[in-house]
Amino acid sequence: AGATRLVLLLDYDGTLVPFAPTPDLAAPDAPLLLLLRRLASLPATEVHVVSGRKRDTLGRWLGALPLWLHGEHGLWSRPPAGAWQAVEIAGGTEWREPVRAILRDFAERTPGSLVEEKTAGFAWHWRAADPEYGATQAKDLSLHLATLLGNAPVELLQGDRVLEVRPHGVDKGIVAAQVARRAPPDALLLAMGDDRTDEDLFAALPPGATAIHMGPAPSRAGGRLADVGAA
Repeated sequence: AGATRLVLLLDYDGTLVPFAPTPDLAAPDAPLLLLLRRLASLPATEVHVVSGRKRDTLGRWLGALPLWLHGEHGLWSRPPAGAWQAVEIAGGTEWREPVRAILRDFAERTPGSLVEEKTAGFAWHWRAADPEYGATQAKDLSLHLATLLGNAPVELLQGDRVLEVRPHGVDKGIVAAQVARRAPPDALLLAMGDDRTDEDLFAALPPGATAIHMGPAPSRAGGRLADVGAA
């Protein structure tokens, strides 16, 4: 109450849309596009979609809407109708080729899995794979990557049937911090997300902000919704 501005920070997959068998099948439908347009058009309201997705995908799906887009966990950001800008990444990229090779090898040996290549990292998706075999392969891949990466400046993230490798320091908390710095002192920040990457977003929110977690998993968020349909 009393806030002069509402700032929404919304995850995409698992929050705005249900998970799909492959990343490309999770495109927004007409009702979601209409909802986002209406939210972003409300007086004194700012909408940010904060996603692990690549910037070209976000731009293709949501670029015509009057909202902020943040891709690859905050590596790329774009204001409404503006240009994409990237944050600077510390550390080298020598780890990329070995990681790409091992991910492709596991994708070939795991029917239904695929490798998504991003600007700064990779994601190995196994949502369409046999659940039991996929889980076993994901565990094996995690061990291989942990050994391979050693002290490389990257981190390994376990998601909902996805394993992601990304550079250290590139997470959704970057977005929360940037948005909080720009917002008026009495603005209300409200963030929604469903997985481990969104915990970085919640952790970086300023005092007085509201965080809502989707689903039953443990979370630092003070609020909770059962699933996408309850949002």
